Amino acid sequence: MKRKPNKPKPPGQPSGPAKRPETTVVLQPAFWQAHRIPALSLFVLALLTYGMTVGFGYLQDDQLFIWDNIFVQKGFAGLREIFGNDSLLGYYKDPKLMIEGGRYRPIPVATFALEVGLFGKNHPWIAHLINVLLYGGTGVLLYRILTGLFPVRSGSAWYFTLPFLAAALFLLHPLHTEVVANIKGRDEILALLFSLYALYGMIKYGENGQGRWLAAAAAGLFLGLLSKENAVTYLAVIPLTLWLFTKISGGRIATGLLALLGATGLFLIVRALALGYFMHQGKPSDDLIFNPFSGMNPMEKLATIFLSLGWDLKLLFVPYPLTHDYYPYHVPKVNWSDWRAGLSLGIYLAMGIWAVRQLWSVRAAPAGARARIPAYSILYFLLTLSVVSNLFVNTSTFMNERYLYMPSVGFCLLLAWLLAEKLPEWLQKPAGRPTAVGAALMGVIVLAYAVILELRLPDWGGKGEGLVESAMRIAPNSYRANFYYANMLYYEKYVGLQDSTGAAAAAEKKALLEDAERHVDHALEIYPAYKQAAVLKAAIAGAWFREDRQLDKLLGAFENLLQKQSYNNELLVYVLDVLKSLQQGWDPNVYNAFCHRVGYGLYFKKYVDYNGAIAFLDYGLRNYPMDPNIVQALSDVYMTQGNAAKAAEMQQRLQAIQAAAGQTQ
Repeated sequence: MKRKPNKPKPPGQPSGPAKRPETTVVLQPAFWQAHRIPALSLFVLALLTYGMTVGFGYLQDDQLFIWDNIFVQKGFAGLREIFGNDSLLGYYKDPKLMIEGGRYRPIPVATFALEVGLFGKNHPWIAHLINVLLYGGTGVLLYRILTGLFPVRSGSAWYFTLPFLAAALFLLHPLHTEVVANIKGRDEILALLFSLYALYGMIKYGENGQGRWLAAAAAGLFLGLLSKENAVTYLAVIPLTLWLFTKISGGRIATGLLALLGATGLFLIVRALALGYFMHQGKPSDDLIFNPFSGMNPMEKLATIFLSLGWDLKLLFVPYPLTHDYYPYHVPKVNWSDWRAGLSLGIYLAMGIWAVRQLWSVRAAPAGARARIPAYSILYFLLTLSVVSNLFVNTSTFMNERYLYMPSVGFCLLLAWLLAEKLPEWLQKPAGRPTAVGAALMGVIVLAYAVILELRLPDWGGKGEGLVESAMRIAPNSYRANFYYANMLYYEKYVGLQDSTGAAAAAEKKALLEDAERHVDHALEIYPAYKQAAVLKAAIAGAWFREDRQLDKLLGAFENLLQKQSYNNELLVYVLDVLKSLQQGWDPNVYNAFCHRVGYGLYFKKYVDYNGAIAFLDYGLRNYPMDPNIVQALSDVYMTQGNAAKAAEMQQRLQAIQAAAGQTQ
């Protein structure tokens, strides 16, 4: 037989394995024509799920970013300051009070200012409505991207396809209640929305190579970073997604990654110009409010982190009970002797190793792309969780439900894959069509989510009492939950009854004070340096004094608090104000003895705080100007402080007091 001559290769065709094509169509045209009903259904689903929040008010962190933020309350006039400063400067007003590491999230804060400029102040319903609309838009954009990556099969039921189920599960997941119902959660919504748009833009660039889509992708990531820093994880998510699920060439993926890196670099420069530093300055805070790992050794910190990460997984699968409070020590401090920390570490290691190994054999061709979804979902979850895990960057709490907002996309994609793809395969049924088992499972999930949402959403309504009370039920060992509950009992309930008379009112006031004191004591037991709790404890002591008129008991409570919190200026001012109100009608010897013990013995001798010492001793001097002990103490303080003139003045006064005492004798 004659051998057939080899067919000559076209000029310029390289030898070896075929390269990925330079062009590919992922996002099919006429999306709205083909997917109008499912897309609109998803948007309506978001409106129905969270529509009730439009009637809610401002709560919790909204104070920091909206109604007590001077830049936001300026409306349009505050935009320049919002983009030029730390996002919390408008609330704290003093750069020295800023949270460690800084918060630069000007886009969501700017939207709050725009609302004030357009609609005026104190219209929370507008902000809530915008959150719901943005949330619905995020679900639709997620669906748009997934229909491109995983096209709907011919003959499939649109309501049981992988893209629709993934987007619907995302919109329904109860973990998102904090993000949507809390206006401040807009930073999370915008960060994911812009990040998804960056992915969308990169897919469009990969399809047609047009620079405008490359610029759109870079702009999307830049805006996401300006919304919240966790958008940086899409630097890894976007190329991973394109590599696994499209035919887009490696060259275009690399070009796109360079553009995204450029957008990230620009963000870092803008952030540095606004804050004065790049990502961090100074050592970690010792304050438990800003550093939940304060006082832990490295092994305890790592074990507690993995315990928290285990809770994250649990909440994805079983989002109940929910709370906004995962502060110390609702999540307990543990070491590696706690089996839960070791189990969590093992699960995360197994997840990561399995996912990476599954992707080693991935080829450029998209055939079988859906089989890669489990590994991709795990890697997406790990990547987007990494920056809020406390493994690399400390956050102000062990964990938060809002931290799972972006990572939950991976979980919802995996769950949708199991329901729409894998379950039919196991049952030997066509994918994309609801089986009896699949429909039942989806029905159970939706029903469970609906029940949890029905229980949880009302907590975010009203003036926040439900939120505080639910946090107290679910997180009884959190210093923060105990403080806010005690604060509510005192200021919202006791103060309202303060002037009530009668036996019933007296009994109710006593019960409220006892309950408030018990919870504030527990907050201080967990976190002895908690300044706000100490002030509340002092206020409760003042309330007891109004009820029982026991001065020694009041002064004893003040002295005990001042001994435990030497640098709490707010507590000092509060105690001094109370002392001033007590100057008339009480034994000056008891009053001045307290001022001497605290001012001289505590602030001067123990704390070496001259200003604090002088403040208390001055009050004693005003109360009884002829007290030689107070005058001598002031002389000692002024002399040590280096104020010789004031020390001499006090000595002259002391001599006059002694002379007057001698004449009297």
